[in-house]
Amino acid sequence: MTIREFGNELLTSLLEFTLQSVPGSLGVGLSVATDSRDEGGTPKTVAAIGVATELDTAQWKHAHGPIWESFRKDNVVSRPAGEGESTGLEGLPDVQESVLEQVRGAIFVPGEFGSDLPTVFSVYLDRAPDDRVLREIDRYEPLVTQALAVVEYCAGEEQVAQQMLQMTQYRRVIEQAKGLVMGAIGADAPAAFAALARASQHFNIRLRNLAVALVEHVGGQDAEHPEDPELVVRPTPAERETAARIWAALTTSAILEQT
Repeated sequence: MTIREFGNELLTSLLEFTLQSVPGSLGVGLSVATDSRDEGGTPKTVAAIGVATELDTAQWKHAHGPIWESFRKDNVVSRPAGEGESTGLEGLPDVQESVLEQVRGAIFVPGEFGSDLPTVFSVYLDRAPDDRVLREIDRYEPLVTQALAVVEYCAGEEQVAQQMLQMTQYRRVIEQAKGLVMGAIGADAPAAFAALARASQHFNIRLRNLAVALVEHVGGQDAEHPEDPELVVRPTPAERETAARIWAALTTSAILEQT
């Protein structure tokens, strides 16, 4: 068995484990773009199981659907976003109607493969996504994307894989941001991630950028960054201002609850 074949089996196994662990999951997929977002990107599904096999492929092929929104905006996308809203998957060509009828919700989590090659981790559900679903996705998405890095490294794509491994440093920054939220509102880690994900969507800020801005605002110094300058995330002034407002809201609500 070649490294590539072994890698495909590993990724599929991790997706199957995710499928079994996420409540109401009907399909899970991992996609990678072969170009940067600035160049337009050419996303493709590298591994998928369940309904993701059809839904990921159809959305990429026809440049339509919430997976494209997650890719273009580099933001967590949850569907339906509110009561009475749809999944955004209706009317997709090449997808059986029976598949579309099963899906009641979906979550798409963007990541990075190298300095400018985006990934999207997709999960399709038989229900609207809730905090419990976000908790499980927070556990398994890093495993799948880091497994992809290891596979590429072993298959000879050393430079790209090394860049992706450096980008995993921002997972630690996200963990630090989760810790800050936990301390501020007394929540557990999964609930803190869900709160950050909701804030990311509401303010249309990349989760990674929000985490960096929040950690740097509270800590008063630079967050942990990759050694490669091209991979360093520098939040914009607007993103830093939003992080400051979120932190003020979190700490104010915590003080009010204690009085």
